[in-house]
Amino acid sequence: MPIAAALAAVLISPSAEAHSRHANERTGRLAPAFAELVKARKRGDRGALGRLGDRIGPARLAQAITGSDGRVADAALAAAPLVRGGVLLIGPIAEVLGGDAARATAAATALGALLDGSVPSALEDWDVPPDVVGRACSGLRGLAVRPGAATGTRLAALDAALAAVPSCGAGELDLAALAHDAAPEIRRAAVILVAGRPGPGTGQATLLREAMGDPDHTVSAAAVAADCRIEGRVGPGGKEAPPTAPAVNAARTMAVAATTPPADAVEMLDCLAAAATPADRALLDELRRGAASPLRDRAVELGELASRGRGSP
Repeated sequence: MPIAAALAAVLISPSAEAHSRHANERTGRLAPAFAELVKARKRGDRGALGRLGDRIGPARLAQAITGSDGRVADAALAAAPLVRGGVLLIGPIAEVLGGDAARATAAATALGALLDGSVPSALEDWDVPPDVVGRACSGLRGLAVRPGAATGTRLAALDAALAAVPSCGAGELDLAALAHDAAPEIRRAAVILVAGRPGPGTGQATLLREAMGDPDHTVSAAAVAADCRIEGRVGPGGKEAPPTAPAVNAARTMAVAATTPPADAVEMLDCLAAAATPADRALLDELRRGAASPLRDRAVELGELASRGRGSP
């Protein structure tokens, strides 16, 4: 049976059969009820979700995803990336990106997993039309920048759009607009994304400099950490560029501030190691003698790197 016909051959609605079993028209085999899929989703049992999803089939999963029962839709969306032929559900999933926050979030997450290129030939093998993929990619990018959408939903769409780059392509996300978004969580995500795209023409330096002055501490911390991170300052030839003076100055106080996200504080220590003033070295020595923590571990690692750089054993 052609794929389009298979997806259309759904005769029983998910709400009507949530507590019943349904025999497959072609094989006569008894398919599991959606209630079982909901239970597997509640347990977080990915193995069961995949097995049940395979037995239910893409056609009935498609109807569940777009149906009125939120619990069934959520379970079907969780199962979609785990089932054979799950890429056939890209179209129905993209349709619900504009729905309620919970379903849109789950849909974005599912699309990110289906479009991440982990199986490079999947879209071609299952003959998924390019326009269907294009609509899904556009839907993710649109949801990520939609001001009226819930922040958690937008973050899920942003994560999914990044995961889907192998299928959707890079670019087309207006990072400058996201960096000036009203929601601090979105601005922080934009800073992290900008930091991962170094190079001329990306506007990275300007956006990071502006973000260091952001009134939200989590946003400014992400910008300082990005400027300090040694990996971001090492060019293709292996030559290390120094961090900017504003980043170094900010790192000296923010690295040990209780309000700084721990992951950012760890990255800020690279600024202190690069500046290497007596006060910076003293702070790193103090951290090395402190209680076990990611900060102490990074301070120790930086000390070992400095010793090797001076030729010490």
